[in-house]
Amino acid sequence: MVTDYGVRRDDVAGYSGMARRTIFIIDREGVIRWTWVGSREKPQPDYDAVVDEAKRIAAGA
Repeated sequence: MVTDYGVRRDDVAGYSGMARRTIFIIDREGVIRWTWVGSREKPQPDYDAVVDEAKRIAAGA
């Protein structure tokens, strides 16, 4: 699944094959509407932005 979703880690020894820190917001039809993938520069998402985006998608915007 990590390969299918494009979040497989192969950049650090010992983490090969593990998933990158990732957030997917999926709508009611099962479509990925928003994605955040962690990086060295931004290891944590803006959680308020994630919640706002989820609310926007849930409202059908």
